[in-house]
This record gives sequence, C-alpha cells and structure tokens, in this order.
Amino acid sequence: MEYFDTGRYLAGLVFTLGLIFGLWYLIRRYAPGLVRNAPTGGGKSLYIREVLQLDPRRRVVVINSGKREHIVLLGLTGDMLIESRDAEPVETVTAPENKAV
Repeated sequence: MEYFDTGRYLAGLVFTLGLIFGLWYLIRRYAPGLVRNAPTGGGKSLYIREVLQLDPRRRVVVINSGKREHIVLLGLTGDMLIESRDAEPVETVTAPENKAV
C-alpha cells in the first residue's frame, strides 16, 4: 500500500510539471510576443516597443531610444539595422480628476 501511495504522489508531480512545461512551450511557440519588455518609467529612455517573430530563427524588433526609433532584424548569423527614424509622439493617458461637490 505504501508503494502505491508513493507512486500516486510521483505521478501527480510528473503530471503537474508536464502541464507547466507544456504551457511554457505553447507560449514560447505560438505567442512569443506575449511576454515582452515594457517601459517601466523611472527615466529610462531605451526600451523594446514591438517584436515580430518571422520564423523560429529570425525576428524584427522595434527599439525606441528617446526621440529615435530603430527597426532591427535579429537572426542567428547576425543583426541588421533596417531603418532608423524619428519616433512618433506617445500620447499619455491621464486619469480624470475626482472633484468633490
């Protein structure tokens, strides 16, 4: 009976780890841009604005550096700057003020 319980615990652990790694694989495979670096504020002016996965080996990245924007092709054999241009102004959203009447 003791071996049966230990086997159940190990099977449950393997199943749970399989679910975690399976979900991780699916996110990496089908939604690579789901988790990306976003600007956190605090005076940082360099951040990745957008990522487009072309195939498993290449991706296009839009990097924002202050008032400039750079489009870069990243691959296994090397990186290539496609375009560098002025960045579009970012609209800031402010919360409406709550006024007590």
